Amino acid sequence: MYDVTAGIESHDGGRRVVCTVPLPVEPAVVFDAVATGEGISSWFVPCALEPQVGGRIVQFADPGAPDPTAGPEAAAEALLTATVGEITAYTPPAAGAPGRFVYAERDWMGEGVPVPPWETSCEVAPDGEGGTVLTLRSGFGSEGQLAAESVDGSVDGWRHALTVLAHRLTHRPADGVVAVDAATDPVRLTVPLLWDRVWGRLAAPAAGVGAAGPAGKGDDEGGVARSGEVGGIVAASSDASATILLSAPLDGVVELYAFPAGETPESAAHHAAVAVRVYEYVTVPGGGDEPLGAAAVDGVEPTWDAPRWRAWLDDLAAPAE
Repeated sequence: MYDVTAGIESHDGGRRVVCTVPLPVEPAVVFDAVATGEGISSWFVPCALEPQVGGRIVQFADPGAPDPTAGPEAAAEALLTATVGEITAYTPPAAGAPGRFVYAERDWMGEGVPVPPWETSCEVAPDGEGGTVLTLRSGFGSEGQLAAESVDGSVDGWRHALTVLAHRLTHRPADGVVAVDAATDPVRLTVPLLWDRVWGRLAAPAAGVGAAGPAGKGDDEGGVARSGEVGGIVAASSDASATILLSAPLDGVVELYAFPAGETPESAAHHAAVAVRVYEYVTVPGGGDEPLGAAAVDGVEPTWDAPRWRAWLDDLAAPAE
């Protein structure tokens, strides 16, 4: 649907995900989207950063954590599961030269755990026709089992995230984004079994009649997804996640996924939950028609709040009567 390519790059002793996506806006807009806290929050996870070499970047990826913008106590609790990195390159595009944004996360498995730093870079280059090619690399400067398991397991996540970015910069480039997160409580099922239940109730063939099988590696892309008041087109799918371009109840994108959920590794092996991150497109107060990069908007109420999305998820994840 969008020309997002994602794969593994293994050379020079390192292992990384490498993704490319063409975008129909100028490099300065794309750089704003991938190298500012507001921009990253509009297509990936809630983020705050200091836009300079040596600055911090903090990303709040835990779906069960409180909203870090809800106040000092919520921010402090969210920081317990946030990932913190250091910006090592920050060069905006200028005069036809590419822009480059790089950060390294050294404690990505927890403070004090001896792991190699996880480095992510974004190169923003003009395509010669007024648009941009974004190239993202994410991984390690070393090989090994940890690198293989961690990097290989992140390919689908980056592909889904860049699909979200491509849709906004193609479909609503001059508008802002309000994001909402919601998740169910854990249930006693493995991730595959919970995902089969959820997807069987949501996915349908293009004709809109009957249920489809479990989501596979791209098997459902372009198909209809609908349950209750929520509906749209599947833009990307993988083993336990899907990115859906919404037609109802709002204009935007929803990332739906199942994940292990438990207080211990043993419990998480037998319990799972399902979550959404919703990106709703909204008019920026005081904005014009120019494309935006940094597009997360404060002070605009979403069409559906977190409790309403949670109720929808609970219905999808409930056992059959």
